[in-house]
Amino acid sequence: MRPNVFLAMCVLMPLAPAISWAQGSAAAQAAASGQRSSATLSLTETQSKVTEPANRTLSLHSIESPSEVASEFSNPECDGDGNIYINTWPDGVHAIHKLNARGERVAVFLPNSPGVRVDMAMSFSIAPDGDVYQLIHGHDGRYVFVYRPNGSLKSTIKLRTGFVFKPSRVTAFATGDLLVSGLEYDKDRKNPVMWPFTGIFSSDGTLRKELALADDDEIHDLAVSGDERVTPAGQPSVNVAVQAGTAKEAEDGNIYLMRRLSPAIIYAISPGGDVRRFTIDPGRPDFMPGIGAGAMHIAGDRIAVLFFHPQTGQSLLKVVDLKGREVATYEGPNGSLSWRRPTITSSS
Repeated sequence: MRPNVFLAMCVLMPLAPAISWAQGSAAAQAAASGQRSSATLSLTETQSKVTEPANRTLSLHSIESPSEVASEFSNPECDGDGNIYINTWPDGVHAIHKLNARGERVAVFLPNSPGVRVDMAMSFSIAPDGDVYQLIHGHDGRYVFVYRPNGSLKSTIKLRTGFVFKPSRVTAFATGDLLVSGLEYDKDRKNPVMWPFTGIFSSDGTLRKELALADDDEIHDLAVSGDERVTPAGQPSVNVAVQAGTAKEAEDGNIYLMRRLSPAIIYAISPGGDVRRFTIDPGRPDFMPGIGAGAMHIAGDRIAVLFFHPQTGQSLLKVVDLKGREVATYEGPNGSLSWRRPTITSSS
């Protein structure tokens, strides 16, 4: 996804999944021109089950949020109540802003905690109860800050692994344990290529279990070879397949972790560490999943993954069930998606 484009997608209705599409075209234009402007939040909603009428287009309407600085947005998220969460850092002050469906700011989450020197606030996720979990790069280690829905700080958790790693995503199980994914340094610290890392942590930050996922070695080897799908030129320590992926909890109690490749690789991970794997294929190898939290959303027993063509901006939205079986596909030019009947069924 181009860095100046504010693009997110939310699934809102658990029984008849309504798919929402947030796109700030005005914000993107302002960012590209170096201007500041109010945010435009464009929300899309279907009115019936995705398996029904064959000729349907996702409609758009826009909501102005003049309190937000459009050019500073990063990694939008949303919850089951239709609230949108955006990372902002105007003038170097980092915060998560929570907006309701009318575009009104209802809470601000500031990464401040006594005793923790924050170097950088990173990605975040939203639990079903409305608590917000954010990865924090602290001066003395890696933390997770847990906020209440009103923005107040609930707790701080220091992640303890016994080795140095770079977390990129955190998601909470209903049990209170955390699934954290990221990159781990090679044993040879002179080797800049890092290894995919996925671990289950207790609520006090203790590493309970490190998971070896089926594609970890191959994803590492793609970085070693300099494959442009995962490693930008001249940045061997970056692995986009891992760092630009995302993870969401589903109603079955599993967390679904996505590796950003095409087809997208999905791991269903139980609180005990059992893993089930499937893929979501856009049917077009030049379409990639979006970057970060907005690329995948889960509601009820449905997973929606947004793919796009990096050059043309053409969009393709795949909806599958929790086994990876296709339910529906929406495709069309950026901002206009029409439904077509499923033609491919995949299962784990």
